Amino acid sequence: MKKHIIQLPKYALGAILLLTTINCADDELFSDTNTNPEAFVSIDPAIQITGVEAGLSGAWFEQWRANLIYGEGLIQHLAGSWPTTTFGSFYAANAEYQSALWTSNYGGGIVRNLVDVLEKTNGKAEYSNQNAVAKVLKVMVFQRLTDLYGDVPYSEAGLGYYQKIFYPKYDNQKDIYTNFFKLLDEAQAQMQSGTDPIKGDLFYAGDVVKWKKMINSLRLRCAMRISKVDAVLAKEQIQKAVTNGIFISNEDNCYMKHDSSPRETTGALNNGNGMSHALKGPGSVQERPTNTLISALENDPRKKIWFLPNATGNYVGLNPNNTRSNHPGPGADADLSTLQPYLYENSAPYLHLTYSEMMLLLAEASFKGLYTGDTQDYYKKGIEAGIRQWSIFKDASIIDNNAVTAFVATKTLTPGKEIEEIATQQWLTLFLNGMEAYSNYRRTNFPILVPITNNNSSTGGVIPKRMPYPVEESTSNKENFLAASAKYNNNNWLSKVWWDVD
Repeated sequence: MKKHIIQLPKYALGAILLLTTINCADDELFSDTNTNPEAFVSIDPAIQITGVEAGLSGAWFEQWRANLIYGEGLIQHLAGSWPTTTFGSFYAANAEYQSALWTSNYGGGIVRNLVDVLEKTNGKAEYSNQNAVAKVLKVMVFQRLTDLYGDVPYSEAGLGYYQKIFYPKYDNQKDIYTNFFKLLDEAQAQMQSGTDPIKGDLFYAGDVVKWKKMINSLRLRCAMRISKVDAVLAKEQIQKAVTNGIFISNEDNCYMKHDSSPRETTGALNNGNGMSHALKGPGSVQERPTNTLISALENDPRKKIWFLPNATGNYVGLNPNNTRSNHPGPGADADLSTLQPYLYENSAPYLHLTYSEMMLLLAEASFKGLYTGDTQDYYKKGIEAGIRQWSIFKDASIIDNNAVTAFVATKTLTPGKEIEEIATQQWLTLFLNGMEAYSNYRRTNFPILVPITNNNSSTGGVIPKRMPYPVEESTSNKENFLAASAKYNNNNWLSKVWWDVD
């Protein structure tokens, strides 16, 4: 049986593998044939929390296929390598790439480990904070899954061992989001300083104060994701998030601190960054900035933070309709800008949720009347934080303070273009987080992307609205698969998810 394995401490790897299979219905390791069910409940929840946090950005498989090829490619952050250009930039279908996030999360053990932690720690005072962290991680994991695929197995996922559910139903995305807010409420109420320690936490080293800010920052992101389809609930959750306390500076950012290990290194503690592994592929980095991105940056200090100029000192991006080899500039590929090396070191951090994103979401919310506040102030704070957050990839030397101050001073919202400008800054602050940028783009329909006219597009130049379910689900979980697929025009990737109403 094929497996996609997250890298963990040597003492944990064997235990985590016990919870690893390849698809939603293939739950035989939790069935009655298991001769030693106690082996599962004996795994330390701290080890599983470590594994889930590391796997969220340290797994090369889905970082390459879902985050880089389809995420960064679709929303025109990066292009250039053959797969990112052919399938992401040109909107061409590849079943294996489209199913990567599904396969790694349901089949690679992330979902089962989360469910196992939640079941083992539920109602136990000595694990109250650990249980709360697992609830937050569940929202993080399933938010990516449901935003990418639509309706997904949720309430019954991973319950083969505990409840003998081997063919989980696909929950409605609306119901999934409703449950997200319930889980975040529970986590907020449970998490208390001075009680049980949060062990195995790679994000905040068990800091309860920071975890509470994370809970409400994630709540704000989820609230804005549904704001067009349920403005009443969104407004309620935005207010709750701010009242309870969201991120207040870049010091609160949720990011993974990766180690320098190469991909698929057995015994690695924190995993080398999966996105770095994806960018480097089998050799040199072939991705280039698009001209969409370079044009949007203009005098933005991030242009120098992210990219190196070409030999003539210019910053040049690739038209998403072209490959590197047919770029029309002098010397073709040599004319294009390249990524700064510190962005793809194995030990590079991975930004999951940031103060910059929070401020830009509040700028949007306040402009739309979903929250009170100074839209312009939120906008400027979001831009400045979005520039300064990249210092963690190297050090403070990559930030030109004078340039940042001067640039932010120029960023005044243009009447009639406020949402476009705010959403474009959201798109910039989510650079290298392609899956999230793709979801936010579908929600806002900004920035304005270069039209895809390349004949290799399998959608006629129409940007996909979701990823199709894996074909394996049609046999392993057939009845539920068919019911869900019918909702999306026979599993078509041009069919919109629930919150995508424009």
